[in-house]
Amino acid sequence: MKINAYTVDDVPMIQNGDDLAAVVEARTKLEDDDIVVFASTIVSKSEGRRYLLNDITPTTRAEELAVLNAEDPHFIQYVLDNCTKVLWKHPLLVETVLGNVCINAGIDRSNTETGYILLLPEDPNASARRIRDRIMELTGRRVAVIITDTNGRSFREGQIGVAVGCAGIAAVHDKRGDMDLFGHELKITIQGIVDEVAACANMIMGESNEGTPIAVIRGYEYLKDDLGISVTYRKDREDFVKQALLDKLAQMEKPPSAKEKVKKAKAY
Repeated sequence: MKINAYTVDDVPMIQNGDDLAAVVEARTKLEDDDIVVFASTIVSKSEGRRYLLNDITPTTRAEELAVLNAEDPHFIQYVLDNCTKVLWKHPLLVETVLGNVCINAGIDRSNTETGYILLLPEDPNASARRIRDRIMELTGRRVAVIITDTNGRSFREGQIGVAVGCAGIAAVHDKRGDMDLFGHELKITIQGIVDEVAACANMIMGESNEGTPIAVIRGYEYLKDDLGISVTYRKDREDFVKQALLDKLAQMEKPPSAKEKVKKAKAY
């Protein structure tokens, strides 16, 4: 298998309402089964997900977490409003309303003007489908679309690109039941295809001032479906790391019992 990967050059500064499919169509010639990868920041901008940082009133909880993280309480309030669970207070690790786990709910202050923040697309899978369908309308080409963000990784330094939404490509490839080169049956292997493609694209798109937030991956043979990214999220009952963090956080926040208060007083 031979794979080509390239960035779409001369992408303008994206504004609310811009047609991302038209941006791609005007700058490169697509082929059937290409995978077109978009940084979430430009999808968010095109969908009007850019907000004034101070245009929100912080709660007491946001103020407390802001002190702990040396952060702006307005920013922390946006994080709290866009998550369903706080898994750790510092750094502020949360489960977002979309279901993924990341620092600060994926809210971005880079690649946008000072004093503003970018929220992730409201429904990244739906965004990917709209862009995919619009590319078909403009070019007649059947492509897959992945929307990416950058995430840190447990137990490792360094951020990589991960998928937050996708269309036209299966997010995972279940290899269980296949045989390896020695005839051993694979028991647990489920390949995270869209995250692997997202990491490849992120490597050439860059992280700072490159100005190349769109990439095309060509030649990769992938499974096709429209199930989206949520199939990659572990269920709570199966996610032992998440449960351990929640249990530890609950233990830390639990008010001390009368016995513990007496023990602490005696220690002084």
